[in-house]
Amino acid sequence: MSDSVQIQVADSHLYPGCAVHIAHLPEPAREAEAIVEFADGSGAHATCHRRTFDELELTVDGYATRRRHPVDARQWLLLAVDSTHNSWRVKRRLP
Repeated sequence: MSDSVQIQVADSHLYPGCAVHIAHLPEPAREAEAIVEFADGSGAHATCHRRTFDELELTVDGYATRRRHPVDARQWLLLAVDSTHNSWRVKRRLP
């Protein structure tokens, strides 16, 4: 999976307002596999695709935090917070 997108989250789970770092984005209108690394050392598989230039849709598979708290699979909308598109914030959970 060397071609997967690496996503680093500033907490043990995603929520609105949570900071996210993405070094290399997928091509627009193309879905990409991703590895999500949470701050507590846990991780999850995911898929992502860019909706618009500044919006990213992220679907994270279910996982367990480092303290073994189960987190269900969820879908999130992220917004870019800088012009380099390396820093993002979770805007909201998608249905």
